[in-house]
Amino acid sequence: MNTKYVKLIIAAALAAGAMFQASAQDKQTLDLLVSKGLITRTEADNLGKRSVAVTPKEKSTKSIKLTGRVQTQYENIGVTEYLGDTKTTYQRKNDFMMRRMFIGMIADIGSGWSATVIADLARSSDNYLEYAYISKKIDYDSLVGTADIGYRKVNFALEEYTSASKLITVERSIATRYFAEGNNSRRLGFAGRHTGLYWNGKLNEIEGLTYGVSVTNAFNNSPASLPTGADNSLMYAANVAYSGEIEGASFMAGVNFAYTDGMNVAGSAGAHNGAVLGVNPYIKVSALGFDLWSDFLFAQVEDGKNNYSQDACPMGVNVGLEYKIDIGEFGQIAPAVRYSWLDTDGRGTSMSDGIKNGAGSAKYNAGQSIYAGLNWYIKGNDLKFQLGYEWVQMNGANQFNSAGGHSDADVVRAQLQVLF
Repeated sequence: MNTKYVKLIIAAALAAGAMFQASAQDKQTLDLLVSKGLITRTEADNLGKRSVAVTPKEKSTKSIKLTGRVQTQYENIGVTEYLGDTKTTYQRKNDFMMRRMFIGMIADIGSGWSATVIADLARSSDNYLEYAYISKKIDYDSLVGTADIGYRKVNFALEEYTSASKLITVERSIATRYFAEGNNSRRLGFAGRHTGLYWNGKLNEIEGLTYGVSVTNAFNNSPASLPTGADNSLMYAANVAYSGEIEGASFMAGVNFAYTDGMNVAGSAGAHNGAVLGVNPYIKVSALGFDLWSDFLFAQVEDGKNNYSQDACPMGVNVGLEYKIDIGEFGQIAPAVRYSWLDTDGRGTSMSDGIKNGAGSAKYNAGQSIYAGLNWYIKGNDLKFQLGYEWVQMNGANQFNSAGGHSDADVVRAQLQVLF
């Protein structure tokens, strides 16, 4: 079936689900007006007939909640590469785009069971699914939490599994994208969305302690089936975190782990599989209007470089800081900064790997970026405007480029977001 029509069908189905809940609320309102003597029963029945009643197919469905997100973005990106004596300046990118158009539903069928389906209609590829999973809440003695089965993000790379609606920057960093974006001969595709089993729980005996485990496909961003040439091995992940408050300051510290005995380290079109072990410690602190977050990303990739004959140990660091200032009825404004550093240990990266829609084909070993921006929380994250500038540099020799050199980029982005 044509992807365009599939998307339209999904949107219509989700909208109908939301109308089911609205119809029930309308009936309750009419009954209340009759009980207060404001309208007659005949008038209420006539009004009810004018509305369209939408009911779920299955009688066990308790409620259907509609959710959505719209992000419209402007981007201006300039890239210049220096390889030996050769300088290449790419045509500056200057355009608007629909960054995200999410529409989804959460269906509660009772007894702790629910289903979540969210689609991103802004994606041009066939993989328009953002999430699709079935959940079961469990509260039995010390076993308290939620089990999910389906397609969602694993807990690895803090900035990646933080909702894009809550980021303090317009886009994610070069380090996060290297570990989370689709697997190729450079990026790992380690974090992000995987299909499998998930458990996220807490311990009642230790307040503030949470943990999770998952068993998923090793290859990410493939909800229905793995692409030709991709490895079929599983990935095993675990996480633990502790949160609390100290004299008005809140904090969370945690660490994420992931391991697979067979990732396609050559990319989706390759055929060389290797074991990958990843570690991701992080911390978040909120105090006096400041929100600070930082994480460290590390992976040991078997046969990850030099024609898949030598192990590679890429690593990255992110540090982000935001300060919110109340401006009364106009909401809050918040200056924000972020620094990101990446070293691929010879595996390689490119400007297009690190920057969404960035130009440049040359491969480098390492990179760093500095972001500075301003966020305007008009109605919190429900209505938010972001404006930011980012300077990025990739540099150093690697398995694809023995000459070294560097590539520089300056990026301006603006984004308006509405959540519903």
